[in-house]
Amino acid sequence: MSEYELPLVFFTVFCQWAVGAIVAITVLIVAQPRWLTEEKRFNALRKMAVAILAVNIIGSLLSLLHLGSPTGAYRAILGIGHSWLSREVVAFFLLNAVVFSWAAILFRFNRSQALIRSVSLLASVAGLAAILVSAQVYYQMSSHPLWHSPITHLSFIATALLLGFTTLGLRISVFNAAQDDHGRQLPALLLAGILLAVALMLVVILSYSAGFSAQGKMLASAITLFGSGWISWLIFVGLIIATGLATYLYRRPVLSAGTASMLMLALLSASLGGRMLFYSGVMSQYPWF
Repeated sequence: MSEYELPLVFFTVFCQWAVGAIVAITVLIVAQPRWLTEEKRFNALRKMAVAILAVNIIGSLLSLLHLGSPTGAYRAILGIGHSWLSREVVAFFLLNAVVFSWAAILFRFNRSQALIRSVSLLASVAGLAAILVSAQVYYQMSSHPLWHSPITHLSFIATALLLGFTTLGLRISVFNAAQDDHGRQLPALLLAGILLAVALMLVVILSYSAGFSAQGKMLASAITLFGSGWISWLIFVGLIIATGLATYLYRRPVLSAGTASMLMLALLSASLGGRMLFYSGVMSQYPWF
């Protein structure tokens, strides 16, 4: 087994990204209903819905690469009564169905604001629940203190919110630039979502650093995490750049497509790097179980 577990890295980060983006869109359409009534704005949301669906499906499919025999993946559901791994499989299967329905409704029932808000809320709740089930798979491993902590759940939620809210913030800033609409302001709740994600990520990083005062496996995990350049990238991009972005968008929510794309790639790479550390902090130690 690889200490980075790349299939699981991409699975967890991509699916959390999709969920975070749905949560952010739900906040947006509640805070600014005109995104459901103005044609250009609504069309921008519809395009995002397709992209979000694709990200969630790709993430789910990449998880199969972790299996020794992907064709036997269906057996994973057989232990749903006692296994969190089986529950994770079922949760994300259902999540894909919900996200597909959500995206389809945005296209088919584009004049029913109440329906869109309701299904967006449902998809947000289902997505956050799936993330927590996924975190529980690792939390249950009491022999690994890095994973056996509520910080695991917090880390997964922080990644979802960071990627989701920044993605939507960047997309709106590009939309404003294309429409030459420099006077619009982003909803305060959208910017608050970015800052909340940054705060949660800071708590996660500080909690991991507390491992230096521990012993045994937790100390070894802390040395692995903070001995990697990925942690510096996560701090720089996930904390400093994300905070700067929220501040900038509050004052002037307009960015070129090129700048927004570079910022999005930086945030995505930092999130992937942080998740690689999450796995290597345990998998670099032997025996694992």
